[in-house]
Amino acid sequence: MKKATGGFVRLDAAAAGLLPAMARGEGALSWLSARWDRIVGQPLARKVVPAELSGRRLTLELLDPAWRKPVAATLPELERKLALELPNIKPRVVLRSDQPG
Repeated sequence: MKKATGGFVRLDAAAAGLLPAMARGEGALSWLSARWDRIVGQPLARKVVPAELSGRRLTLELLDPAWRKPVAATLPELERKLALELPNIKPRVVLRSDQPG
C-alpha cells in the first residue's frame, strides 16, 4: 500500500487490498449486493437482486416476475461480468425456482 505524507494510508490504496478479501467467503454476497447496480446496470438491478450465494451458485430473486424470460436470457452475460468482479468464485447464476415462470 502506498503511504501518503504523515503516515496515513490513502483510502483507495487500502480499499484495493480490502475489496478482494471481502469478495470471498461469507462476505461475498454482501460485497456483491453493495455493487449490484454498478455490475448489472440500474434497469436490471431494479428487476433482480442477488439472494443467496452457496459455493459458486448465485441465486437471483426476481422483483418483477414479468421479467423472468428477459432476465434468463441475460444469465450468460451476467456470469461473464460476475467472473470479472468475483474471479475467486466465478459464480454460476440461477433464478430462484419458487417463482412462476
